[in-house]
Amino acid sequence: MSRLAELQRDLQSAAVAVAHAERTLATHPNVPSVLATLRTIQNHRASLEEQFFAAADEFGLDACGYRIELEGHTASIAGLTAVLGTFQKIFTTVYDALENGPKKTAKNSAETIEATTLGFAYTFPGSVGVMMTLANDRMLFEAKLDNAMGKTFDLIRANDSEELQYLSEVVGIPAVRLVHQWAEENVKAGFGADIVWRRDDVVKREVRVQAPEIAQKAAIIRAMRAHETAVVVGELLDVDILEHTFRMKVSDRIIQGTFDGAITSKKPAQLPKTYQATLQIMQKVVADESGHEQIDYFLVGLESPPGPPVFLTDLSDHDS
Repeated sequence: MSRLAELQRDLQSAAVAVAHAERTLATHPNVPSVLATLRTIQNHRASLEEQFFAAADEFGLDACGYRIELEGHTASIAGLTAVLGTFQKIFTTVYDALENGPKKTAKNSAETIEATTLGFAYTFPGSVGVMMTLANDRMLFEAKLDNAMGKTFDLIRANDSEELQYLSEVVGIPAVRLVHQWAEENVKAGFGADIVWRRDDVVKREVRVQAPEIAQKAAIIRAMRAHETAVVVGELLDVDILEHTFRMKVSDRIIQGTFDGAITSKKPAQLPKTYQATLQIMQKVVADESGHEQIDYFLVGLESPPGPPVFLTDLSDHDS
């Protein structure tokens, strides 16, 4: 990896040289030699970057460039570290969901974190941004990591409730919550984002979102209610035929909700009794200011359990 480290150092030095040449040009805008010097340094840096991408590919590394877009103001360290850190969490959570199924919380295993950790390579000259690398085994993990990064870019690009709802079913509510956190951090800092996922000279995915688009995304997710269908086994405790409400013990918690045709005079239910229940679950993606998570349950149907009470879907707050 010595060649890669050498190129990283050269790129950092080139970035400093570009910045110095740009300041000199600003002071002496009408001196042709100053402009020529800047162009020479920029071309040298571009050549170094091409060499870096090629060397990274040889070592089994893909590259992810994350550039902050600013509108007439400087970037704070707090804002920069916040959005980069949350971007990493989104990618890790999406990868985990695609590998192991969507979860109720954004808790990831040490193996998942190790597989998805982005490493720092170098900064960009003339703008705020970083180039990061990720080990992407061409035989074992390539399709998995590419798919996860693709879905991460889809989440960042999506700006309507229907697409975000679809993505929440694929990658889970925790990933969408992290996208909301990322959006709010960008709104607070006044950032846009230009992110590129590449291997050598091939750009595999790219997404660019400006500050107003990110603010719109934050508002959409804040108002969003995700829905899913779950099959559980639990003890039906109470039914109100007039109000069309029910209470059921599932695992270690009591859930309550509504129903329509699941329980009628022609389809009576016994109390208390263990059933296999099909539920439609509606959940506010972003909790209110008190931290309360609003979850609504609609009972679609009841059946006798296929065997001993085994929970097919865990509705508790713990990961399966």
